[in-house]
Amino acid sequence: MHDLNLTPVQVYNADESGLLWKVLPNKTYVSRKEREAPGRKVSKDRVTIMPCANTNGTHKLKLLLIGKARSPRAFKNVDLPLVYKSQNKAWVTKEVFRSTKEWFHNDFGPEVRRLPPKALLILNNAPAHGPNENLASSDALIQTLFLPPNCTPLLQPMDQNVI
Repeated sequence: MHDLNLTPVQVYNADESGLLWKVLPNKTYVSRKEREAPGRKVSKDRVTIMPCANTNGTHKLKLLLIGKARSPRAFKNVDLPLVYKSQNKAWVTKEVFRSTKEWFHNDFGPEVRRLPPKALLILNNAPAHGPNENLASSDALIQTLFLPPNCTPLLQPMDQNVI
């Protein structure tokens, strides 16, 4: 951070997490007989979310949401405070992350430029992120840094109880 002449306001982190949005809670006030009623099936409908914020938490970007539907009916004619992408299993894959490059250039970049224009986005080295690819703005003022393998839970801010 100091080598690049960046302040905590200019350093961002993004990380994805799966969200099983239809799963009932494990602990509930329903009796055990009701939870074991015939026909009760555990729903595994999931989406992937990717929050992104700067180091000191003063700038939080719109949440990236990856779902299965290409254009969900519930989102029709609604201005949502999120960026939506689709993938048939709602996972982050290389194809989805290439769409996330779209997010990088169309959402992250313009939003970050409202503050001091130079910025760094820290990502984990998941294969879907393509850590060997150089992801930067066309003027190179906004760049990415991929964390080394096997240390992400220790170093990545979004893994430190943000998600």
